[in-house]
Amino acid sequence: MELVISLLLFVLGIGAKGETFDYVIAGAGTSGLLLANRLSEDPKIQVAVIEPGGDVRNNPNVTDVTAFTRAFDTEIDWQYTTTPQAGANNNPIPFHAGKAIGGTSTINGMTYIRGDKAEFDAWESLGNDGWNWDTLFPYMKRVENFTLPTEAQYAAGAGFDAEYHGDSGALKTGFPFQLFNGSLHEVAEQTWENLGYPLNPDVNSGETRGFSIWPQTLDRDANVREDAARAYYYPVEQRPNLKIIKGTVTKLTWADPSTNSDTLAADGIEYRDVSGKTVAITTTKEVILSAGSVRSPLILEASGVGNPNILEKLGIETKIELPGVGEHLQDQPNTALVYSSKINAAGTVPYATFATAQDMFGDQASVIGAATDAKLSEWAQKVSDANNGAISAGQLEQIFRIQHDLIFKSNVTIAETLTTASGDNLISAFWLLLPFSRGSVHLKSVEQINDPALDPKYYLIDFDLSVQTGLGRLSEELWHTSPISDLVIENLVPGEATLPRNATNAQWETFLASSLTPNHHPIGSASMMARELGGVVDPQLKVYGTSNVRVVDASVLPIQISGHLTATLYAVAERAAEIIKNS
Repeated sequence: MELVISLLLFVLGIGAKGETFDYVIAGAGTSGLLLANRLSEDPKIQVAVIEPGGDVRNNPNVTDVTAFTRAFDTEIDWQYTTTPQAGANNNPIPFHAGKAIGGTSTINGMTYIRGDKAEFDAWESLGNDGWNWDTLFPYMKRVENFTLPTEAQYAAGAGFDAEYHGDSGALKTGFPFQLFNGSLHEVAEQTWENLGYPLNPDVNSGETRGFSIWPQTLDRDANVREDAARAYYYPVEQRPNLKIIKGTVTKLTWADPSTNSDTLAADGIEYRDVSGKTVAITTTKEVILSAGSVRSPLILEASGVGNPNILEKLGIETKIELPGVGEHLQDQPNTALVYSSKINAAGTVPYATFATAQDMFGDQASVIGAATDAKLSEWAQKVSDANNGAISAGQLEQIFRIQHDLIFKSNVTIAETLTTASGDNLISAFWLLLPFSRGSVHLKSVEQINDPALDPKYYLIDFDLSVQTGLGRLSEELWHTSPISDLVIENLVPGEATLPRNATNAQWETFLASSLTPNHHPIGSASMMARELGGVVDPQLKVYGTSNVRVVDASVLPIQISGHLTATLYAVAERAAEIIKNS
C-alpha cells in the first residue's frame, strides 16, 4: 500500500515524505533569518526555513559595499513587474526584490535609518497596543553593533550620538572606508543650512529632520555588506536544529478544525522544490511567513485567507475572510536629477535631507492642512474604488486621518532627498515619504505565485504628486544655491529642454510620470492593524482567525515611515522572536 500511495503522490507532484519541525519559516530574508537564529537558540527546538534563493556570501554584487544596483536583474533578483501604472503614463515598471539567503538585504542600498518617533507611536492608534517608539527602541539598540567612526571618517562628515546606538548586537552598522573624504560634505551641509535644513547630528534619534550623513549595514573592517545572512545565519549555520530548505512556499496546510474552536491551526506548508515537485512539511508549533510584502499575502491567498471575492475568482475556497490581505500596499515613487560637475568624487556620498510639511509649505502649511483634511473622505473613496472596495472608504478615512495628523500636527518628515555624487556627476534622488495612495498585490492564479498582480498605484492621490513636485523643486534649488552651485556645470537628467529652470507644474508632472521608479519600500499588504480597519495580523503578529500563523516582515508595517525599512524590520523581528518564545 505504501508503494501505491508513493506512486500516486509522485504522479500528483506531491512529495511522499515530509519532515517535521517545531517552527517553519517561509523566507530567509531580513526578518526570517533573525527569527531562525533566535528560535533555534534552544537546541531542543527544530527550525526550518524555506527559501528559493541561494547562498551569496561570495557574490561580489552582494559583498561589495560600493555595488548598489549591480545585483538588479540578476539571478538573485525576483525581477517583478508592476501592472501598468497610471502615474507612469500607463507603463509597467520593473520592481526589484532579493531572491537569496538574506533576502532583499543582499541587494538593497544598506541604508540604516529608522524614522520619526510619532510614526511608530501611530501604530498604537491603529489598534496595536504596546507598539510605539518607546517599546520598539530597545530592540533597535539590541540588534545593532555600531562601529565607531575613524578619525578620517569624522573628517569626512561621519557623526553619531552613542545614546541611540547599540554596540553588542549581531548586526554591524557604521560608515564605509570609502566615505568620500573631500570637502563635498561641508559644501553640501552648508548649502542645506542656507536652505533652512540644519545638520542632524544623528538621524537615528527618532527625529530625522535636517541634513545628515547616514550609517549603513556593513562590516566596515571586513569591507563587506552586512546582510541578514552575514549577521544572523552564517554564524550559526552549523546548528543541527536549524535547516534551510531550498524551495518556494506556495501555501499553508490546515489541521482539521476543532469543533469547539473559531480559529484555524496550520499543520505545515507546501513548497515547490528545485525540480518543481510539491513537498509538504509539518509543524508542531507555528508557521511564520517572512516572505516579504509581495509574497507573504500571496501565500495567505493560496491558503484560503483573504478576500472571498478574489479567492472565488481564483478557484480557492475561503478558509478565513480577511479582505485586507494584499491591500494597503504602500510604496514611495523615486525620481532623480543628475548634474555634471567640476569635481570627481571617488567614494561613497551618503547624504540625506529630510523635510517636514512646515518646511515644504512654509506659511501655507496650516491652509494646506485644512484643505487636505477636507479632502480625506474623497481620497478614501477614491482608494477604495480603485481597489474594488476591498477596504471601505470609512475604514480608509480613519487611517488617513491618523496619517494626516502625523503630517500636519506631529510635523513628521514627509520628504527625503539624497544628495550624492558619482564620478563627475552630482545627483539628487528624492521621494515623498508618506503617500496617501494605496495599491495592492494579489495572485493572478494559483500557479503564478512568482508572477503576482503587483499594483502600487503611484500618484493615485493628487496630493502625493504635489509633494513630489515640491520636493523636485527643492532638489533643483539645492544645485542653484551657494556654495554647492559653484561645483555645478549643467543639468544632464532630464536636461534643460525637458525641465527648464522655471518649469511649470505641468512640466514637472510630465517629467515625474516619465521617470518614475519604485523606491522598493513596499509595506502594508498584511497590516498589523485592527481587523475592523482591514488589518491582517494582531499585535502579536498572528493572522486573525488562526491560532499559530504569524507574519513577520515588511508587509505588517501599517503605515510608511520616514526612514528605510531595514532598521525597523530587524527591530520588529527581534521583538517578534521574543513574543513567540514567550507565547
